Amino acid sequence: MINAKLVMCGLCHSYYADPRQIPCSHSFCFDCICGRFNEETLTLTCPKCEKLHQYSSFDEFQNRCMRDGFLASMVTQFKKDQSRLSGLASRPSSTISHNPLTVPSTPVPLTSKQELHPLNHSVSQCSTPSITSQPATRALIAKCQSCNIRGELIVCSHCDNVICIKCSSEHRTVINDDVKREWDACKARFETINEKSIRFDNEAIEMYNKARNLQTLISKQSDQLIKTVETQKNYHMDTIEKHRQTYKQSFIHEQVVDEYESIDKRVGELFQSSDIDADKVNDFLFEIEHLEDRLNNLNNLLDRNELKFPFLSLPEQIDISSLFGSLEFTDVHTDSPSSQLTDSHRNSQCKSEDDEFDVINSSNLPENKIKYEQLSSSPHLQKKKLFWQIEYFSVPYYVRILGNQIFVCDKYGSLAIYRLHKSNDIRQKPSLQREIKLFKDNPGPTANDEDQTIIDSFVVYKSWIIVFKRKKNELHGTIYWFTFDGKLISNGKCVHNHPSRELTVDIGKNILWSLDQKQLALFYYNLPELKSLNPEECLQTRHSHVQFSKPFAPIHISVNQNALAVLDKNRQAIHVYDKRTKQEIYEYVNVHNESTHFCWDMALFSDNSLLIKLDEMSTLKSGPSKHVYYQLDASPQHNIIGLIEELDAYGMMITPTDEILIGIRVNTKGIVKCYV
Repeated sequence: MINAKLVMCGLCHSYYADPRQIPCSHSFCFDCICGRFNEETLTLTCPKCEKLHQYSSFDEFQNRCMRDGFLASMVTQFKKDQSRLSGLASRPSSTISHNPLTVPSTPVPLTSKQELHPLNHSVSQCSTPSITSQPATRALIAKCQSCNIRGELIVCSHCDNVICIKCSSEHRTVINDDVKREWDACKARFETINEKSIRFDNEAIEMYNKARNLQTLISKQSDQLIKTVETQKNYHMDTIEKHRQTYKQSFIHEQVVDEYESIDKRVGELFQSSDIDADKVNDFLFEIEHLEDRLNNLNNLLDRNELKFPFLSLPEQIDISSLFGSLEFTDVHTDSPSSQLTDSHRNSQCKSEDDEFDVINSSNLPENKIKYEQLSSSPHLQKKKLFWQIEYFSVPYYVRILGNQIFVCDKYGSLAIYRLHKSNDIRQKPSLQREIKLFKDNPGPTANDEDQTIIDSFVVYKSWIIVFKRKKNELHGTIYWFTFDGKLISNGKCVHNHPSRELTVDIGKNILWSLDQKQLALFYYNLPELKSLNPEECLQTRHSHVQFSKPFAPIHISVNQNALAVLDKNRQAIHVYDKRTKQEIYEYVNVHNESTHFCWDMALFSDNSLLIKLDEMSTLKSGPSKHVYYQLDASPQHNIIGLIEELDAYGMMITPTDEILIGIRVNTKGIVKCYV
C-alpha cells in the first residue's frame, strides 16, 4: 500500500496535480511551483532545500520544469487503491461474509478453484509462460460478472478480479493467450537486442585492437622522430667542431707572436751591445723580412675568410598531422575508408621502420597560414623589453595597480602588495610592502573538490579591494569588500546571484563592469564615494550597457579611459566600444596562429590598440604551456608591432602608462614581469 505522504505536494498538501521536477530534483505541483517563481529577477528558490535557480525567461523556467512521471503514476495507483477499498466497504455484508479477504471492485475472469489452491500450485514446464495456477483465495457467493449467474466466486490473484468456477477455464485461456502473445513479443525483442549486443562486443574488440595498433604506430614514429632529432643534433655538433678546428688552425698566431717577441728581444740586445757587425745586421734583416711575409700572408687570409659564427635557424611550423597523419573515425563495416586508413597505417609503419623522416618543405604549407617564424623575422616586429621582475609566493592569477601600489593575488586569496617609488612610475622596480591572506579559513587547492571556492574576479577601487568568489561548479557567488589591510568592511559580504564571468573596475567613471554569460549582456554598477560606502545598496541595481546576440560568448573585458573591449570566445573576436555612446568602434578577429594557439585574453592600451594573449592548444604537450603576446597598432590593419613569449602565464594587465605586467607561474610560486 502506498503511503499517502509520498503522493502529497509539500506546498498545497493535496495529491500531486501535474507533478513537475525542478533542477535540484525536488517535485511540486506545477501550479504551486509557478506561484513561487519571481518574474522580476527570473529566479526560483526551492521551498525544500532553498537552492537558488536562475533563468533567462519564464518560458525557460516552464521548459526546464520536467514532468515527474513516476510521481504521477504513484498518484494514479494510490487513487485506484483508495477507490478499490471504498468499493469493498460499500458492498453488502452478505456478499463478503464468506470471504474475509479484500476483493477488488473491478471484475475480471478467473481460473478454477482447484488450481488456485496452494497445494496444487505449479508452473507450466513449457518455454512460454502461462497462467495455470494462482495463490489460493477463499470463495464467496455473489453474481458472476462474466455469466451474470449467482454462485460461488473466486478471486484471480493475477488480475485481482472475481469470477465463477464455470467461467474460470475460459478466463484462464484468455489470460494464457495474452501472456503468450506478450511473451513472444518480449522474446523477439530480447533476441534482437542480444544479437546487437554480441555484434557490438565483437566490434568493440576490433576497435580496441585497431586503437592498440595505432598507439604502437605512434610510439614507433615518436621513437623514430627522437632518433632523427638526435642524429641531426650530432651532425650539427660535428660540423661546428670541424669548422672550429679549421678556423683555429687557419688563424693561429701564437707562433707569429713568439717569433716577433724573440726578434724584438734580440734587436734590443743588439742595440745595447757594442759588438755590432754587418753579418748580424743582415741576419736580423732577413728574419724581419721573413716575419713581414708571414704577417702579409696571414693578413690576406683574414681578408679572404671572414670569421662566421654558427647559428641554428628555426624550423618551419609543421602541422602535426603531416607527421602522424589525421585521426578519423569511420564505420566498422565501411570498406573503402577503413581499408584506406589501414593501408596508410601500413605504409606509414613501413616508412617509420626503414626510412628517415624527411624535412617538410615550407612550400607544402598553406599560403594563407601566418607562421610564427615569419612574424618573428619581420623587420617591423620587435620583442618587448623586460624591464624588471619581482618574485611572488604563489601563482599570480591577478595583477592590479592603483597609484603607487601593485596588488598580486592568487585564486584563493593570498595577496601581496608592492610599493612603487612614485605614483604610476612603473619604470622603477617595486618593493614588497606586506602580505595578506584575505580568507583565513580557505584551505587552498585540494584535489577533486568540485565544491572548492575560488576567486573569479579581483579588482582594486580607491581604498577597497573587491573580490568575487564562487564555487567551481557554479556561476553565482559572493562579492566581498576588503580594506587594503585585508579586513572585511561592514556589510561587505554581498550575495551575487547573477552568472557574472568577470568584474572590471573603471576608476575614472566610478563604475564596476560585469559580464553576464546567461543574458549575453554587459552590465555595470555605480560605485559609491568614500564617505557614502554601502556595498549592498550599490550592488542592488545594475544597468544594462551593451546587449550581445547569439552565439556570442563573452569571457573577458578590458577598459581604458574612453573605450572598453569584450572578447568573444566563439569567434575569436574582440569588440571595442565607445563607453559614452555605446557604439562599436571596431571589431578585430584573431587570424594569428589559429591552428596552434587560441586567443584567451586581451587588454586595451590608452590609444585603443590591443594586446592579445594566445594560448597553446596542443593536447599532446607535456610540460609548461606556451603563450604568445602580440601588440597590435591602432591602424585599421592592426599590424603586429610587439611580441612577448612566456611559459605558464596567468594574470596580465596594461598600466596607465602603457607598460605590460604579466604573472608567470614557476613551479608552485610565481614571478611578475614588467615589459615596455
